[in-house]
Amino acid sequence: MPYVLGIDIAHSQTHATTLLRQGDGWEDPEPLWLGEGAPAAATALFLDDEGYLLTGDTAARAGAVVPSRRLTGFHRRIGDDVPMLVEGEAFSPESLTTVLIEGIAEHAAAQLGGPPRHLVVTHPGDWGDYRRGLLRRALADAGFAAVTLVPGSIAALYAHLPEPGAAEESAVVCEFGPDGVTVTLATTSGSSGWVSRTSTEGVAPAAAVSTAFALAHGASVTPDALAGIVFCGEPGPGSLPGRLPCPVFAGPQPALTAASGAGILAAQRTSPPSRRARPAAETTLLPRVESPPELTERPTRPPVDIKPFELPEPEGAAKLLRRWRPLAATAAVLVVGSTILIATLTSHEATAGRGPAPAHPATLSSCAHPTGEGHC
Repeated sequence: MPYVLGIDIAHSQTHATTLLRQGDGWEDPEPLWLGEGAPAAATALFLDDEGYLLTGDTAARAGAVVPSRRLTGFHRRIGDDVPMLVEGEAFSPESLTTVLIEGIAEHAAAQLGGPPRHLVVTHPGDWGDYRRGLLRRALADAGFAAVTLVPGSIAALYAHLPEPGAAEESAVVCEFGPDGVTVTLATTSGSSGWVSRTSTEGVAPAAAVSTAFALAHGASVTPDALAGIVFCGEPGPGSLPGRLPCPVFAGPQPALTAASGAGILAAQRTSPPSRRARPAAETTLLPRVESPPELTERPTRPPVDIKPFELPEPEGAAKLLRRWRPLAATAAVLVVGSTILIATLTSHEATAGRGPAPAHPATLSSCAHPTGEGHC
């Protein structure tokens, strides 16, 4: 039977809902019974003696006996580079979260006869693309192809305001938890789904409504202009207010609100585009290539026309240097020639005052009457 699955992973408990396909539409969300005595199950894992991870209430019960093998809080640890250790074995937080989701999906498949058409999982509101990417890759490696990740506050809005109007609207979500109330202001423009704008954590339950109006005032939205205030989680007695200037939404089971909204959002993801609003978080699908295309012969290279590169005309001092460069070379040649000529003339003047070398005196002879032939 065609169905979709929404999972809300909270700090201590996990809820899930399913929506069955009925003709051209979807039925109302129904809680998927996860616990042994309640729809919710513990957000816990346990490493048994054989190396398998137990989930839900079974893990919580086993962890009460051997606390060293119990794992909790892993969902909020996604993005932390330090792995979680149990009995000397290291696990990444996203892989542990995937194991928890796998257990819920297998439980739904056993009851409804197959995997869901689409899966929506909630996450804390302060997550960015990096953490969502880690969990999405881990889920893809586990075989979950059609997955949407959405903040828990946004999922809660879809439980009561699934079809925003065409005009811009604003709404507030108050999530009650063990550490106080998280108040979130969300907006929509009609062309897209609800988007979280600002949030405040750790608010006292008695101050939840005043904080909601303060966030709206900061966004220039009056209380009576709000599309509504959604209360979800585990509000204590007396936490829900009386009459307010805007609509108030609090279902009979506030703890199931985010899971119900996640299921409704999953149904919208599988409906025709004209009949559903676009959610804030989209799933990116990459095309798969079965076989590489055959390579053909290399095409003929077109002729290349190379034009000489013309240097720009120099400007300023470079232009003057280019104009005077031939004159400078001529002047240098004249200077060198003049220097050589002057050196030559100076050398001649230095030797002009000296006469011819004196003749050697005649040698005296003892021959008194020499003959004509020069002999005595």
